[in-house]
Order: sequence, then structure tokens, then C-alpha cells
Amino acid sequence: MRRRSFLFGAACAAWAAPEPLGTIAYILQDGLWIREAPNDRPSRLVSGARIASPRFSPSGKWIAYYRAGILHVISIDGGTNIDLGNPDRGGAARGCQWSPARDDLLADGPAGLSVFTADSGWRGVMRKIAGASLPVAFSPDGKEIVYGDAPLSGRGPGGEPMRTGRLCRLTLETPDSRPRVLCSEYLAGKIPCAWSRNGEYIVFWEDPDFSASVMADGLELFRIPAGGGPAQSLGISTLVRDDMLSFLPAQDKLAVSTGGGRNEWEEKRIAIIDLETAASTYLTPNSMSAVSPAWSPSGTAMAYSAAPGPSAGSSIGGGEPARRLLARRRIWVVDVKGANAPRSLTGDSRYRDEEPVWSADGRHILFCRMAEDNSKTLWLMRADGTEAVQLAGPLQGMDDSWFGFYGYIKWRDTFDTRLI
Repeated sequence: MRRRSFLFGAACAAWAAPEPLGTIAYILQDGLWIREAPNDRPSRLVSGARIASPRFSPSGKWIAYYRAGILHVISIDGGTNIDLGNPDRGGAARGCQWSPARDDLLADGPAGLSVFTADSGWRGVMRKIAGASLPVAFSPDGKEIVYGDAPLSGRGPGGEPMRTGRLCRLTLETPDSRPRVLCSEYLAGKIPCAWSRNGEYIVFWEDPDFSASVMADGLELFRIPAGGGPAQSLGISTLVRDDMLSFLPAQDKLAVSTGGGRNEWEEKRIAIIDLETAASTYLTPNSMSAVSPAWSPSGTAMAYSAAPGPSAGSSIGGGEPARRLLARRRIWVVDVKGANAPRSLTGDSRYRDEEPVWSADGRHILFCRMAEDNSKTLWLMRADGTEAVQLAGPLQGMDDSWFGFYGYIKWRDTFDTRLI
């Protein structure tokens, strides 16, 4: 407790003038914590271990989280804590996603999606969507979803199940509505990515042969008219992770970390895709490996994490050379119109810096740090890189190594934020 109090005091000293920035939820060794950033005193919502993936509801009144693999929701005042489990499994849920428009929670299970809602007091499942899986893409008004499913289409020569990947569109507000199939392809899965703000296009990844190995190396992005029709390749492949892309609805632009292979320390660049024209532009050079793009609220700047890649013509498979490259990651920012060269906001050689998140006013950036001993912490700085302070840590609820999955650390398993 003395360590946590010291960090709180250090943050207050650095931010002498209180500037309320919103709420953060994060996981420490002894439970799920919440605090107003940057200067409020933290409080513990849930005690214990094996807690992961806190997620704020759209209203900010609830947090979804997992405990020992079981899905829960808790009110931010800690007064209500409900075990949702998953009726399809009788226990552990596989994933969840909030509606962007209301406090409805979609939970993944082997038979499809179960929808829970705060309006019912979380009493049972409001709706089941058979065959659907996460992630889903919500329409701009939040009233419809597009999801992927894969009904059994037959069996292969060895008796293995063969599937057809479908992209389906469904109205949520009509309980008995039936899905409309937008596209269907034998032995090719469809994973929704985004729904354009103008409502015209759905962006999705295509997963050939339903291959987890192929997916780990990144999948190609396509767009399709929201009413159905021929799909068009966007000419970009990305890792299939929500923090490897950033959607700017106001301009219908998608920022992605693109490049071949699962090794995060090489061949990764930040690109912007215009969803209306399907045109792409690159913001970072080949010499840098850049991940985790994050639009500024104004849409004029991009923050990301980057480090120099391997020297030209060489490749690094892992081990100590990969660790040294990843250890050089810093938080960068670039003017998306190219008026100014990219610049590094952080530069402390004791840390590896990743996962930038802008405050809603664009004046601050939250980010994650890994120290030389692999301890992981949450920090806040001004948007020009000054006055960086530690807000929380050491964070728990994820892989405790530097390697993660080929350099990818699941930071979002440890925290969520509602910055204002």
C-alpha cells in the first residue's frame, strides 16, 4: 500500500493544477481498481486474482470484466456485481463487446451471441443470435450489427467439418428479426472490422480456410456495400486485433498497422485507408516498425508506438535480438497531412512504451510502459510529451514476459479508460 500511495502522491505533485480527464479501470495483483485521472485517489472495486479485461459501458456506469473466465458486470460505485456466466456453456464466456449506443453487452458462446442489458437489471439473456460470433460491427446509429458466421457445409475427405463463411446483417431492435446474408464464400471466414459512418460500406477481414495460423500472420481487408454485393480488396493486410487499428468516424478513415507476418518487431507500418475511396496512404517509413495507431480527437494527428526494425535485408526470428528491438519502442506522433515530420514523445531508455490513448480534448495521452524487469505500468503525459507520470502498476492480468505473442502484449487485458 505504501508503494501505491507514493505513486499517487508523485502524480499529484507533477499535476499541481487538477485537470479531471476521466476514469480509468485497471488490474493490480489484488484486484480491479478504478480512479479518476490524474489526481483522484484510487479505490478497489473487486478483490482477488484471475481478473482480466475490464471494459466500460457506453454510459460509464458499468464495467464488464472476467474473473476466472466468468463474465461479470459491476457498477462503478461497486454496489452491484453480477455474474453473467454464459448460458451456452454453463460457465466460462469466450468474449464480450458493448454496444456503442446503449448499455447492452454481447457475450460470445459456441451456439452464438447472448445479449444482456442494463435495462432489465441484467436479469437473464435479452436475446440470442444463433451462429453469430464476435467481433461485430455496429451501424452508425447502433441499431444494427454485421457479424460473421460459418454454418456447416459438409465434410472433407477425412470427415473434418467444412464450413462456408458468411457476413450477416441483423436489426437489433426487432426481437424476431432475421439476418440478411451480405456475402457467402465456401471455406473462407468473414470477420467484421468497421461500418462506415456514411452507412455505405462494411469493412471485414477474410480468413482463408478458417486458419488460425494464417490469421496470426495478418488478414487482408475488404469492403462490401452495406446492402450486399461484390466485395473489393482494400489492398491492405493487418493483424486481427482491435488495438492494431483506429477508426475515425467523422472522416470515414481507418488507421491500421499493416505488414506481413506475426513478428511485431519488423515490417509494420501505419497506413490510413479512406473508406469512401478505398485509397491508402502510409504515415511511417519502412525503416521503423510501427503499431497501435490512435487518432487524435481532431483527426489531424496520429499517435503510435514504434522502434527501428531490423537492418535492411535482414530478418530476426526472436530471442535477444528481438527483445532489444522491442525495448526501443517509444510513443510517436505525426501530422496526418505531412506538415511535420514524425517525432518521438517519449525517450526513457529504461522503458518500452506502447498502446497510446488520447484524452477527448486531445491535450493528453495515456500509454503503457514495460521496464527492464518486464513489470508493466500505466502512464499519462501531455500531448507534447512533457510531464509524464505513472498512474497505476504493476499491472496484472496478462503475460508477464517481454515476448507476449511474437512481441504483442495484450495491454487491454489489464485496463480500460473513459477519458474526457
